[in-house]
Amino acid sequence: MVSKALLRLVSAVNRRRMKLLLGIALLAYVASVWGNFVNMRSIQENGEIKIEKKIEEIVEPLREKIRDLEKSFTQKYPPVKFLSEKDRKRILAGRETWSTGSAMRTSS
Repeated sequence: MVSKALLRLVSAVNRRRMKLLLGIALLAYVASVWGNFVNMRSIQENGEIKIEKKIEEIVEPLREKIRDLEKSFTQKYPPVKFLSEKDRKRILAGRETWSTGSAMRTSS
């Protein structure tokens, strides 16, 4: 009788010990996976930051060129040299020009 009771007690202790060891192993596994996840995430974030920096390095000179082009387009017309009265060219219009102009005015 005593041996059966002792055997049950030992097996119960062994079961508890096994459950405790299994729980500790599961906890260690979860901690290991979590650490791996956090580490991989930080590596990925560092990689993304490096890529963003490289993109900025490439894009910045292009932005400067765009700014320069926008500044150059602020002038609507290029500067024109002033000509004296005698140096100016005259445009002579013939009969065809006048008739075309009047035809356009009457048709519209």
